[in-house]
Amino acid sequence: MRRSLWLAAVCLAGFGLSWAYLHYYLRGGPRIIDATSYFLEARSIAAGSFQFSVPDPTGSFRGRFLLAGEGGHALGVIFPPGYPLVLALGFWLGKPLLIGPILGALLVGATYFLARTLTGREDVARLAALLSVVTAALRYHTADTMSHGLSAVLLSAALAFSLERTRRSAPALCGLCLGLLLATRPVSGAVAVVLCAVALWSVRPRGWLLLACGLVPGVLLLMAQQRLLTGSFFSSAQLAYYASADAPANCFRYGFGAGVGCRFEHGDFVDRFLPDGYGLRAVARNAAVRFGLFTIDATNAVPLTLLGGFAAYRHLRSPLSLLSAGIGLQALAYLPFYFDGNYPGGGARFLCEVIPLCQVLVARAAIDLKLGRWVLPVSLAGFLVHARHGHEQLRDRDGGRPMFEPAVLARAGLKHGLVFVNTDHGFNLGHDPAVSSPQEGIFVARGHEDAHDLELYERLGRPPTFRYEYSTSGALAPRLLSHVPRRTSRYEAEAEWPAISLTGRAYPIHFPCASDGRGLRLVRGGPVSFPLTGAAGDGPLEIGWIATHPGDIEVRLSLGGGPHLQLSALGPGCGVWRMEGRLPPGPTLLHVRLAQGEVALDFLSR
Repeated sequence: MRRSLWLAAVCLAGFGLSWAYLHYYLRGGPRIIDATSYFLEARSIAAGSFQFSVPDPTGSFRGRFLLAGEGGHALGVIFPPGYPLVLALGFWLGKPLLIGPILGALLVGATYFLARTLTGREDVARLAALLSVVTAALRYHTADTMSHGLSAVLLSAALAFSLERTRRSAPALCGLCLGLLLATRPVSGAVAVVLCAVALWSVRPRGWLLLACGLVPGVLLLMAQQRLLTGSFFSSAQLAYYASADAPANCFRYGFGAGVGCRFEHGDFVDRFLPDGYGLRAVARNAAVRFGLFTIDATNAVPLTLLGGFAAYRHLRSPLSLLSAGIGLQALAYLPFYFDGNYPGGGARFLCEVIPLCQVLVARAAIDLKLGRWVLPVSLAGFLVHARHGHEQLRDRDGGRPMFEPAVLARAGLKHGLVFVNTDHGFNLGHDPAVSSPQEGIFVARGHEDAHDLELYERLGRPPTFRYEYSTSGALAPRLLSHVPRRTSRYEAEAEWPAISLTGRAYPIHFPCASDGRGLRLVRGGPVSFPLTGAAGDGPLEIGWIATHPGDIEVRLSLGGGPHLQLSALGPGCGVWRMEGRLPPGPTLLHVRLAQGEVALDFLSR
């Protein structure tokens, strides 16, 4: 078959299998929290900004992976903007979920061209492309709205361009890919810059200037997002988020030793594997787990992946050595990060970008050993016997479907109104930054079953209101119920996470005696601030507290710009403090500072 027709056919197969994965395994939409956050970020960009505005009470909108600015009224997703910008193209076209399968097709083509550029052999390139088509991990990463599929495309294309000898624009194209990769996954981008710079030096030493020029748009994109979300071109939005939304201080960082590992976001993992910090044993475990999963991810079958080691050794002094070096550099670059980052179906996702590099090595080894005819049967058998189980777990987890489905609202004939959702995933999938009120369209907010719901309902003019019910156990199908928020003056403290504060840190905890079983754990340090826009009036402000450990606790409170009130109690247990004073209308902040002991806020009530 003519090369162009053959390549078009296999790219189309990659597109089709990613589309099938989206509908069979993901059940039609993003599933994990990261994927839904990227979905919201892309929708925000499609609406015109890295941030989107929300009304009071902001606790009805703030939540996981959202960084607040302007007193909580401007929210932005903390992930780098490269992939969300690409996904935003899908929103502009009205088909955002087509972007993943399109990337799946492009990845097949990029793998083919990388193999052909490196080896000059059509048989190796075709076999590597076919491996890309049948590899289940790549079908997942080009079906869910995750950044790894785009990153793999960019890394493969950049490396191929860096080795291109005939095209004068190749270094600039390489730079453009690397710049977008830096704006998508900065660590992977740094690895790719090193790899491509070495490759370019061996082919065209004077191409570095063009490569550097190509980097500029992607780097500026990343800096612009960081400036808007953090106030600084050089401050990471993710680090700014974890600085206030988790503990201990600097828990989310590259490095080793005590204090590494965030207690809320990765609490179970930290308790199990990092009780004494991120030391040698934990590092070795992460390396082993990631490599073990990567051997499945790359080809579906461990023996087939290990075959790539033969090509790496045999062609050690050829350009193929760049591939094994790239895999090693990627693994080393993520080794200082404490979280293994793995989940069913997603595999060793920190190594996803170098799967095409491994596939080229496997294809070369198979051709050298005259085993090419066995590669696809072994890969498919590996999926059927072993790899498929992880994808089935992904399919069935957390209720077995996306946590917000527009089809549920469409069946109810809903086109306008206020809809409360009960999951972070549901908010990310349902909230549209382009819709500013229930009169314009479907306005999605977080339901807390407290005064936040009632205040938002009143401020929006008592629109038709509904509750989107989703069961994470899968016991009940999602449904839309007519809803009127109950009359209450109690604001649950955990709804005010992440806290609006530049210095204080707090994160949600579960505690038996707390209302709704949850509270907001305060970390000793700067004050944590809570907006009280809906509690104006006379009478005492009641503050529910939770002492999580035995011993004395001491908390300093101030209302607006008033004097500090110091309160003490004995733990563990739950109780109520009363703070006298008139709360004026308009935005007022309650500042809470933990002075001694360990305490969590339960609720605020006027």
